[in-house]
Amino acid sequence: MKPTLELPVTLRPPEMDEVPMNSSVKERLELRKTAKIVEGFKILPKDNNPEHEELAFNFYAEINIDNSRLWNLILELSKQLPDEISLIFNHSDCEPEYGKYSDKNKTLEFLAKYETEIISDTFIDIGMIFHSDSELIEIFVPESKYIKFWGIDQESFLESMKKFDLKEIDGIEFVDEYPKVREPLKLFNENTTDSNEMIELLRTNFK
Repeated sequence: MKPTLELPVTLRPPEMDEVPMNSSVKERLELRKTAKIVEGFKILPKDNNPEHEELAFNFYAEINIDNSRLWNLILELSKQLPDEISLIFNHSDCEPEYGKYSDKNKTLEFLAKYETEIISDTFIDIGMIFHSDSELIEIFVPESKYIKFWGIDQESFLESMKKFDLKEIDGIEFVDEYPKVREPLKLFNENTTDSNEMIELLRTNFK
């Protein structure tokens, strides 16, 4: 049996009766059954895209990790960021909002109170960024709860991957490449903060 990725409770593949009779959607659902959505990562060098030329990162990576380990990996990768960072957050169908630069450790202390929401609320995207003329480092967790990482020091990044026993996987795939159903976190945990409230909290504390 192929090992599959542990997803948040709020994210699942649709049932056949939840998708349009459209043949391409059904085809994607069939393909998903054998998709390589497993723990691991892929790493890409900075490409020759003219839009990226001015951006001061050296490589880009996408990382799948079991949802129960996601928060700890965010903490590990945050060590690559300097002491002052900006928070990025948004409803998953809206443009990103950027907070003012503030102390990284205090930001992480605040976010730790909402660990469940960060790793399980599939209606929110969240991340941390440092951007200067010479460096761009960013950790971004989109709605489907894997990590996108823009970095400078590839060696340190690979060391972090080793700590979590994450390997570079040829042909790795990500859950948002296929049809998916997102459900509100409140359905599974009444004691969590609603998506809208969460965004307002982040605005109040970081804008």
